[in-house]
Amino acid sequence: MKFMFDCDDTLYDLQWPFRMAIQESFPEAIGYDYDIFYKTYRDIGDTIFHKIQSGEITSDEGGIYRIYHASRAFGIDLSMERSIQFQNTYKKYQYKISMDPAFKEYLMKQDLEYAILTNGEDTHQRMKCSVLKVEDFVDDDHIFTSGDIGYAKPNIELYREVFKRLKDLPENWCYIGDNYTNDMEGAKKAGMHTIHFNRHHTKEGMASDYVVYNEKELIEVMEHLKNQ
Repeated sequence: MKFMFDCDDTLYDLQWPFRMAIQESFPEAIGYDYDIFYKTYRDIGDTIFHKIQSGEITSDEGGIYRIYHASRAFGIDLSMERSIQFQNTYKKYQYKISMDPAFKEYLMKQDLEYAILTNGEDTHQRMKCSVLKVEDFVDDDHIFTSGDIGYAKPNIELYREVFKRLKDLPENWCYIGDNYTNDMEGAKKAGMHTIHFNRHHTKEGMASDYVVYNEKELIEVMEHLKNQ
C-alpha cells in the first residue's frame, strides 16, 4: 500500500498556530471554548475557499475574513486592523509548525511510497510542507496542491489529474486526511482506500475505511496496511 496525506490538521495540528495567535493577539477569545471557536473559524473559511482557489482573494485575505467574522459570531467586535494583526501573528506561527516526532520518525524508517495532496494556494501550502521538512520522506514531484492543479477536493477531477501525473491507479493508494467531506468522500469516490485522521472529533461517516484520533493510532493502522 502507498500512502497519500492531506497537509493541514493531518501532518500537523492546525489548531496549534491558531491557539498561539489567539493567546498573543486576541485575548478576548481566551475564555471561549477553543474547539467551538476554531470550528466556527474553519466553517467560515469553507464558505470563501472557492475565492482563494480561483485567485479572487489571497490566503491572507481569507484569514482576515475568517477571524473578523468568527469574532462577531461570538459577540466580539474585532476591528479590521486587529483582524489583520491576528492574521499576521497566525502566519508567523505557521512558520513554526512541526510534525509529531515519533510519527515523522516512523514515516522516514519505512520503505514506502508517499505523496501529499492538499487544498490551498500552491505557494502557501508548499511553504508549510517546507517548514515541516516533508522532503525527508516525500519526493517533490509527489506533492500536489489544488492551487496548482486547478481543482479542489472533493472534486473527482483533482484525483484524476493526480493519478495521471503519478502514472498509477488510485486503488494502490490510501488517502489520510482530517476532513470527512473533502478527504474521505472525495478519495473514496476516486477509488482510494481511506483513513480518517479525526484529530478534533468532527463529522465521520461510511466513506472512511478506518478512523483514528492521534498519530499513535495512525501508525498502528498504517502498519496493518503497508504490506497489502
